[in-house]
Amino acid sequence: MKLKAIFCMGIFVFSSSSLSNEKSIEECAKIKDPAVRLKCYDNIFLSSAPQDKNEIPPSMEKAENYYKPPPNKIIIEPIKSTEPSIELKEAQIKIQETEEELEKVKSELKKAQKIEKQLREVDKDVIGTIVNVKKVGNYKIDITLDNGQVWRSVESIYKRLPVKKSQKVTISKAVFSGHILKVSGKKVAMRVRKIR
Repeated sequence: MKLKAIFCMGIFVFSSSSLSNEKSIEECAKIKDPAVRLKCYDNIFLSSAPQDKNEIPPSMEKAENYYKPPPNKIIIEPIKSTEPSIELKEAQIKIQETEEELEKVKSELKKAQKIEKQLREVDKDVIGTIVNVKKVGNYKIDITLDNGQVWRSVESIYKRLPVKKSQKVTISKAVFSGHILKVSGKKVAMRVRKIR
């Protein structure tokens, strides 16, 4: 109940002040001389706003003291610090990690190139002259070439030896697996495997 009474009183005070302003505005609107009418409006609206009597209107001389144009050249001084920044430290760590990874990749590449070279040597045809032919157990024969390689026959040989000392031979990779030894100028071919 008290709130309603306070609310009604507030509305009454507000409406009476606005009605009094309306009457004075209407009176100012009836004035025909523009200078006098303007003075009337100023009295209505400026009288309601609080004013400082000591306030002096701003002058251009004082405005120049407050506003200074920016200089033509802006010089940015770098921050002088004895320690490197966090960003610089992080960048250095990333560079170091990248260099370590690059070294790992380089070493893996060298290993792969070495293995590839070994595989090429294995796949490459071996051409040489037979230095020694020797029968070993299980009817196999060992063939020693002039380059120091020793090859053993895969098949058992029961009859006479198909190859002789001082014959020129070519050893090449077989289609599926292993190697085939061929004697130059003859129709002799046998499957062999490298011992050393």
